Amino acid sequence: MAESEYEVSTTRVIDAPSDVVWALVSDTNRVDRAIGLSAGSYTWEELTPGDAESRERVALASELGLRVRWVEPPYEWIEGRSVRGERRFIEGPVARGGFEVTLSPQGERTEVRARIFAAASNPLGKVGFLFKRARMRRGCERYLESIARSLAAVRARSSERDSNEPASAFVRRVLVEGVNDPVSAGPVGAVDEGNLAFAEKKLAEAPVSKELRERLSRTLRERSDDDVMALRPFELARAWGCDRRASLAAFLYAARAGLVDLRWQLNCPTCRVGAQNEESLSDVRAKAHCDACNIDFDVDFARFVEAVFSPNPAVRKVERAVYCASSPWFRPHVFGQQRVDAGASRELRAPVPVGELLVRTLKGKRRAALVTEHRPARLEVTITEDALDVRCEGEAPEGTDTVVLLRNDSARAQYLLVERSGWSADIVLGSAIASMPEFVDLFSTEAPASGVELAISSLTVLFSDLTGSTATYERLGDARAFALVQEHFTIMLDAVAKHGGAVVKTMGDAVMATFTSPADAARCSIEMIRRCHEVHAKEGLTVKLGIHEGPCLAVRANDRLDYFGTTVNVAARLQAQAHAGEVVLTKALSKHPSVAAVFEGLGHEPRAFDAHLKGIKDVQELLGFDCE
Repeated sequence: MAESEYEVSTTRVIDAPSDVVWALVSDTNRVDRAIGLSAGSYTWEELTPGDAESRERVALASELGLRVRWVEPPYEWIEGRSVRGERRFIEGPVARGGFEVTLSPQGERTEVRARIFAAASNPLGKVGFLFKRARMRRGCERYLESIARSLAAVRARSSERDSNEPASAFVRRVLVEGVNDPVSAGPVGAVDEGNLAFAEKKLAEAPVSKELRERLSRTLRERSDDDVMALRPFELARAWGCDRRASLAAFLYAARAGLVDLRWQLNCPTCRVGAQNEESLSDVRAKAHCDACNIDFDVDFARFVEAVFSPNPAVRKVERAVYCASSPWFRPHVFGQQRVDAGASRELRAPVPVGELLVRTLKGKRRAALVTEHRPARLEVTITEDALDVRCEGEAPEGTDTVVLLRNDSARAQYLLVERSGWSADIVLGSAIASMPEFVDLFSTEAPASGVELAISSLTVLFSDLTGSTATYERLGDARAFALVQEHFTIMLDAVAKHGGAVVKTMGDAVMATFTSPADAARCSIEMIRRCHEVHAKEGLTVKLGIHEGPCLAVRANDRLDYFGTTVNVAARLQAQAHAGEVVLTKALSKHPSVAAVFEGLGHEPRAFDAHLKGIKDVQELLGFDCE
């Protein structure tokens, strides 16, 4: 029997710019739920065994009491203009079906044309679609009406959007404080008010502001399941207009109080999407696998491990239901994704963003970096078997799109992506949380498994040591000298916390601390020396320090998180080279613009010298900055 296609469509004008409207229209996971489709379970399969190129995302669900199974090829979209997705059914009465939307800007308003379609070659498929057609139309219309209501809050805060921020990221951030519309946002799971109140009482005893406690509780109580599945403290900090570290500290205390759970998401370096989730840092291994990209990658704790939070099940149980795994909403950094058949060309128009872009194919390693200072009038991309040729021409007039020409000279169909490589989501990376004193204090046993070494591409390490303590013990006696040393540690720990670092451990009179930024470590070192001089100089006590930045390894030592490697060793050796009241670092690090700016404020020249550092082959050029 010949295949017949059936459809329902609707059109609506929404009072918001096209890219902002697109952000919610393209959230096909929520669209599929709104139009009445069932959630599916997704896996990756080689449709032709042994042929890696045939690997596709396959889903299984139940519709109208029937088992349905489909292949979900990558969706196609252009931010602010269109999105199209199609399912090709392996089992079930329908041969294929899908959803497509086109958006036409009308100044600050947008015309939205939405179409749901299905193709069947048997009577059962036709009857099934006709049975659900009215429900689908109503669901689509309700979803567009919900978007129109929700975007009122977005329009009011449009001035807060960064120039390079993707529309989906901006809308997500704004709506976290908006009205929770059940159609577009999704259901809100039941909250155990008794357990919530008990955990809130425990959190009230922590050093967290009342405002942050109330915002966090309101989020857990009122936001949809989709919104609270993976809470990002830095993203919420922007939405709430509060300090990032204060927000993260609040979540850490909330995890200790039993309101939320801390999880570790391993993000793929290629697609930049969560590849694995682990309940504990001890479950994270040195290598991970991304099913979407079908690659193994080395886990860099500083770049690819993200700390996320979800409601504690005793407070609120949240079940993840996936209606569409290919939604652009999950990939806000991807501006556009388009299919080009083998040997074919396509011409389209797109509002290509300005800034740092990455053009790549979905499969293979073809990629090309592109930096645009203005929207190009024309963008040509040619795909060959092993490379991309990307060319830009001219400047598009204000308010017009770029003409994009795509050519595929390879032997297979390809999906081409344009990504905002210069934009990063507001996420808490492993190096950031590990430099939080609250994490070190509250989660002291959260560390890699014994024998597992997690690479960190960049971390700044500070070592301090107290000078004059031996003579102080002899002069003042053990009790008084011990009290002074403890007071010294308080000064050191307070300075580290103030400048965004975390104390890893103390060793005798020494402190080891880590920072995500070498400039923060530099500012901290100056304050440490000056405060120690101010408080303890009359007792003959002062401090000396060493700072170094570079790669290292995160390990478990004495059941705690610790670090080792050349960077750690050099920082310790630099501290040994310092004079009293001095911080020593390499000449190379001193030239880092942010570090140089810190030490220029001292107003005098540093002590320049060369030294052999134990374990380092070459002689090192060092600088010692007197900070007293």
